[in-house]
Amino acid sequence: MQTPLPPAPPGVDWNSLFGDLLAPTLAFVVVIVVGASMIRWLLRSPVGEALAERIRRRGRPDGAGDEPGRVAVLEEQVAQLTAHVSELGERLDFTERVLAERRERKLGAGQ
Repeated sequence: MQTPLPPAPPGVDWNSLFGDLLAPTLAFVVVIVVGASMIRWLLRSPVGEALAERIRRRGRPDGAGDEPGRVAVLEEQVAQLTAHVSELGERLDFTERVLAERRERKLGAGQ
């Protein structure tokens, strides 16, 4: 015949407390901290910057609302590049004229 279990000793049952309450709570906190750390890392990476830029541009029609300073900087860069290409074209024309004159002199001296 079996006898009933003796009553639990007075005080806190630490095994029960840890197993029932603290372990799941601790696991939940660890998952939240690790997840938040991963999200923070992702948002600070180039991928996060691209996502942020996409969110900022959402609802704007094709570039409308760009910062005026950025547009002005880009226009200045285009103007500088245009001037540079023009100068290179002039230099190329000069070089072609000099080479043509040399050829003419060589042909005239060879006859």
